[in-house]
Amino acid sequence: MVGVSSAAIVVHLVAASVTLLVIASEVAAATPPFRNPPLALTVLEIRYTELAGGFEEEMLHIVRQAVRGRLPLLEPQIEEHIEMALGTSEPISVQRRTHLRLGSRDRTTALVVKQDALVVETTAYAGWSQSFRPLVEKAIRALKDANPPDGVRRVGLRYIDEIRVPGVGSESSDWTGYVNDHLLAAASPEIIPSGMQAQQWQGIVQYRTSPSSALTVRYGPQYGHAVDPGGPTRRQNPPPPGHFFLLDSDSYWSDEEEVPEYDTEWIMERCDLLHAPASEFFDIAVTDRLRDEVLNA
Repeated sequence: MVGVSSAAIVVHLVAASVTLLVIASEVAAATPPFRNPPLALTVLEIRYTELAGGFEEEMLHIVRQAVRGRLPLLEPQIEEHIEMALGTSEPISVQRRTHLRLGSRDRTTALVVKQDALVVETTAYAGWSQSFRPLVEKAIRALKDANPPDGVRRVGLRYIDEIRVPGVGSESSDWTGYVNDHLLAAASPEIIPSGMQAQQWQGIVQYRTSPSSALTVRYGPQYGHAVDPGGPTRRQNPPPPGHFFLLDSDSYWSDEEEVPEYDTEWIMERCDLLHAPASEFFDIAVTDRLRDEVLNA
């Protein structure tokens, strides 16, 4: 019988552990959304240096062809920049810019290409790796083929969740058991003046995730809607106005020291790195009770 050294066994164990971690990460990224997802809006924005040459016909054709399967509707978007003078209500100047906007037929998903930014947004999020990420990559690659910017200034990924539980929310204590207790600190009796009750508040925390990246989260009980149901990117079957717990996560990369090249693979790597902490925070913020009784009910 051929002997096997303990060092070899350790190497095999380490390799097996790494493989399992990679598989677990890939499974998590491909996990289907909840049956009753609280996610109201997902936005991926890439800010870059000003495009040279504007929106020419050839550029429009390349971008449209790349995403036509999911975003067949061309709907130009006009944005106004109004400059006001101090002490007067009269504008000094009004600048209008037309952006390329491509949307889905149900108006729940859109790509907007501006002179200095590319935005992909959806109210019908169907998962990161299986739906949203492929669309983002197609859009990024199409712009590179059509009219590549000189460099990238910022990459941001934002998730806005409206957590709604039937019969819950009229009192701050109602959320106990549904969201992490640490997010309910403002409702603690120790910091509420006598005779008063905390009904609505919004906390904010920023986590440094790398030397050039951060995750900013706004949270708290709210009423109404965080995302306008009648906005340009429509919400399918939006809930009526009511009590909800807000989780608004903005995971972003920005570097003041340099402007990296607009490279598809580099940008997608940043997107994956930004997705991970936002996803992890959501997992920490909600409880198994919320998952069982509401999200997967």
